[in-house]
Amino acid sequence: MMKIEKIIRKANYWATPIYEHLPSSFFPERHLRFKAYCVGMGKTGTITLHIMFSKHYRTAHEPESRFLANKFVAFAHDKINKSDLIKYVKQRDRRLSLEMDASHLNIHLLDILVNEFSEAKFFLTIRDCYSWLDSAINHRLARPGFAEKRAWLRHLSDLRLGADRFKHAKEEKVLVDNGLYTLDGYFSWWKTHNTRVLSTVPSERLLVVKTPELTQSIPQIETFLGITPGSLPTSARGNVTTKKFNILSQIDKDFLEEKANFHCKELMDKYFPEVKGYSNPARNATESN
Repeated sequence: MMKIEKIIRKANYWATPIYEHLPSSFFPERHLRFKAYCVGMGKTGTITLHIMFSKHYRTAHEPESRFLANKFVAFAHDKINKSDLIKYVKQRDRRLSLEMDASHLNIHLLDILVNEFSEAKFFLTIRDCYSWLDSAINHRLARPGFAEKRAWLRHLSDLRLGADRFKHAKEEKVLVDNGLYTLDGYFSWWKTHNTRVLSTVPSERLLVVKTPELTQSIPQIETFLGITPGSLPTSARGNVTTKKFNILSQIDKDFLEEKANFHCKELMDKYFPEVKGYSNPARNATESN
């Protein structure tokens, strides 16, 4: 049964361009118990949140990612206008009929989601800038060639991480050698993404959840959505990259922290005041054993 469901999901994914041209009326309206979007960055727990909801609720993690990314990359390059993008988002929402849409890609549609779906609530999963970057780099390097073979992902990363704006400093040779972006690119996107959510979503419709506190925040999440207490599992975790490359530990610590402070200090002081600088996870693991 699982294999058949996987085939059906994959078939639906590749049929997306056909579905996009069908009118909204072609897709029946479903009764949704709530409408929610997780708009956190990748590697902050978006897939874990999806897994939490998947047993009892209509949920998806990064649905139609390739086609969605192509839309807002086209919008960013003035190939489609705002009204076209809004029409697409509304039709897609009707077609998918999700109660929880968990995706880092939602950040590019945030103003539309907030304005067009007044009943929707939002989750910002947030992780301190050092552990987020360490995890993002490990995830990227553990899948060699993955991004290079996907034009939409390359275009999206270039757009987000300032490929045309930031140049590597001599201290970032290890990043160059591994085909990675600059610290300015990564940390500025961390700030931009999180700041955009905090400044765009009305506070009464937003719940900020720190990544390390996802599981213990379950009662708060259930209350926020008004769903049955105990309907979410008390443990769930996904998309864990076990291979560690320790790239950040190969960059001069003062240089690394200077870049982090320049871009991230305000939000770090607010949400992670206990994090005073970069701490090598591998070293810590060794010391604790």
